[in-house]
Amino acid sequence: MEAPVGAVESLLRTPPFQDTSRQQLEELIPSLRFFRYDAGDIVWRAGDGASDLCFVLEGQVQAVETSEHGAQVIHDVVGAGESFGHPALFAPSAKRVVTVIALVPTMLARLPREPLLVFLETHPAAMRRMLESMSLLLLSFSSQVTGLAFHSVRARVALQLTQLADQYGQPVNGGGLRIPFRLSQTTWAGLVATTRESVNRTLSDFAAAGYISQRGGYITVHHRDRLRGMLAGR
Repeated sequence: MEAPVGAVESLLRTPPFQDTSRQQLEELIPSLRFFRYDAGDIVWRAGDGASDLCFVLEGQVQAVETSEHGAQVIHDVVGAGESFGHPALFAPSAKRVVTVIALVPTMLARLPREPLLVFLETHPAAMRRMLESMSLLLLSFSSQVTGLAFHSVRARVALQLTQLADQYGQPVNGGGLRIPFRLSQTTWAGLVATTRESVNRTLSDFAAAGYISQRGGYITVHHRDRLRGMLAGR
């Protein structure tokens, strides 16, 4: 499909193009492919060839890994203004290690590896941004592993709430940050490696304490500092 209206402007706010001019980015437009996905559609499966980098123009996707027994771990939730698919794209094996699924109706731009590499080699600012994105991914993964090893379920849920609020939160009247997409109990359980029942109980406890509120499937975070305090045992 053709580039949707506003695609270039959206890409200019997305890693690794934040320091790229519109004229420079337009060099890549002929190489970009645009796709729409309905909620539940699979963008790619674990084991597929890693041939391109994806940019979320609208919507949200989740990266999930499933064990042979059906247990799931959600590695990440990616929303508009973000890119994903970096690690496997540059790995020698070039195989996807997670399955990516659209959480809501989603528009993606996909850029093949070779045009991307040529662009990075000729635009140092974009290369720096790409390296920054890779570093942030590594730090996020390290934090996730540490959280699973050392933090309780309550602390892990608190961490995810604060991260989602900081990254995507929209200010609301009366204070607080509304997370602008709904995550199912299954997705929450996968994000923090626990059961749906434990997640539901923890979110209910946080709502009763006034740390968050829930309405229509959306969560608003009201007290990030108190949630962060759980990571330090306070």
